[in-house]
Amino acid sequence: MPKLKPEEVETRSREIIEAARTCFLRKGFHATSTDDICREASITPGGLYHYFSSKEDLITAVIADASRQAIANLSALTEEAANTRSSVRALSALFSQSARSAEIDETTRLQLDIWAESLRNQRLADTEKEGWRLRRQWLTSLIEKGQAEGVYSAEADSKGLADLFMIIWLGLRLGRILWSEDFDPDATLHALSLLHSGRLTKDPSLVQPLSRRRAGNGNGALRRAASR
Repeated sequence: MPKLKPEEVETRSREIIEAARTCFLRKGFHATSTDDICREASITPGGLYHYFSSKEDLITAVIADASRQAIANLSALTEEAANTRSSVRALSALFSQSARSAEIDETTRLQLDIWAESLRNQRLADTEKEGWRLRRQWLTSLIEKGQAEGVYSAEADSKGLADLFMIIWLGLRLGRILWSEDFDPDATLHALSLLHSGRLTKDPSLVQPLSRRRAGNGNGALRRAASR
């Protein structure tokens, strides 16, 4: 292989990563062969191994690249906003849009593949954990700016709130996959809006901080239900 300039190596690496991601989305990464990736990237097997020594290296690169792209997209979204309040509105609109979009389903299926494999592969688990740490860090920073400007209550723990928002977003994506046509994103988002605005219940005792509640008789039943 002729010697390439560093920027050419970087460009070709990104092309291979994108080709691998396309194949993984199409077939899942277990069913995707290196030959599939080579055909998609228009590269020989020998050329592929010049950039990535194994399929695992390539999967790891796809995970890391997805994280970088997510942060870049989120940053671009907020940079276009006039202030933090506008950034929160833009992020909320993206949140709602993704919950209604069937296009995200293939990405969610690939994410499920990655999570399952991460239970058995520590290297993938570490890469995946770092990717989500960066996303949560970015969201925590936005929430802290929102608290400083009065968008969010200063009483809230910024990291805890970021974790909650991230878990809800992931849950909406999983709902689309698990329940398919039975999942109603509009009804779900409406319920979320009621919860977010404090209008979900009229009983104040139901919205007191969970951390301050005393353990009740129902806790054992909840634990048993959750373990099934």
